[in-house]
Amino acid sequence: MKKWMIAAGILTVMGALAACTPTKTLPSNVPVVSETEAGDGERPTEAPVEPMDMAFVFRVKDGEFQRVTMDVDKMTEQFLMEKLIEYGVLDEGTEILSFEIEGDMGAGPGSDTPAGPGYSGDAGGEPQTPPERIGTLDLSQVPEWSADQEAVMLKCLGDTFVDNFQLSRLKLLVNGENYSGAGITLGDDDYLEYESGYKNVVE
Repeated sequence: MKKWMIAAGILTVMGALAACTPTKTLPSNVPVVSETEAGDGERPTEAPVEPMDMAFVFRVKDGEFQRVTMDVDKMTEQFLMEKLIEYGVLDEGTEILSFEIEGDMGAGPGSDTPAGPGYSGDAGGEPQTPPERIGTLDLSQVPEWSADQEAVMLKCLGDTFVDNFQLSRLKLLVNGENYSGAGITLGDDDYLEYESGYKNVVE
């Protein structure tokens, strides 16, 4: 009999607690009621938005060295080459025979902050040299630039690949051979390196 009375007492207390649960109200004292959606419990889901890549392409326009920033579905070496053709840096029909990268991902051109896999520097110590990340680009052809065009066109080409792939420097080959043009000949130890001094343009 005592056990039954204790159980009944517990149920009575629980019911009283539930009845005394405070009700949230708006400032106007209108009760806020929480409701569960009716139906099968499944909510319609929106298609996930695919993230966009960002690409940087260097060009010369109206006598000005420009870095053009654009959003693209996927940034690839083929896309960069097509934009360089569109901007007149490379000729129509130019093909990428190969593009290879050696080394870990760094923190980007011009940065003195190492980053990427393989870096084991002490974050609290002195800034260290970023890991070397060297690209080798082999093209089927390059335009016959004049002597006064050559340096800036090589700058457009080199900066475009160095910036997008976060390279330390870029080796340029034409049909497997070191680049040689009107006034510039690159040897085995010569590379295109990133240079600043451009104007930013957004497309």
